[in-house]
Amino acid sequence: MSHELWPKADRAPLPVDEIIRRLRDSFAHVEIDVEEASSHLEEEIRHMLRMVGEHRPSSEEVERVRRSIGRAVYVVLADGPDTDGTYLSFLLEPDHECIFISYESGGHEEASRELRERLARVLDYDMEIV
Repeated sequence: MSHELWPKADRAPLPVDEIIRRLRDSFAHVEIDVEEASSHLEEEIRHMLRMVGEHRPSSEEVERVRRSIGRAVYVVLADGPDTDGTYLSFLLEPDHECIFISYESGGHEEASRELRERLARVLDYDMEIV
């Protein structure tokens, strides 16, 4: 299972700088990694370009992802540097509409429940299961 965090109805997504500020104020351990984000986005573009037929993304979508390289960040949140499996990680793009969170396992999802709920409160975003 995965979760998406969305801005509340009729609100724009928070700017990345504001999200990072709120995360640093609310979590004991916050890692921000531009290189990891860029690597992830480059792989996403390669995957998009391999797709065929109706599932292939538009050139505009590929370009949107390409523009995020070097500007997006990969975020890891925890209550301390020794996460012991209790952490959240996600890619945060400058033009994000939502924050997508996936898990290594059901145990990881359950262990990170409190962090996920706090993240939604801190950002004042709604959370959906996907």
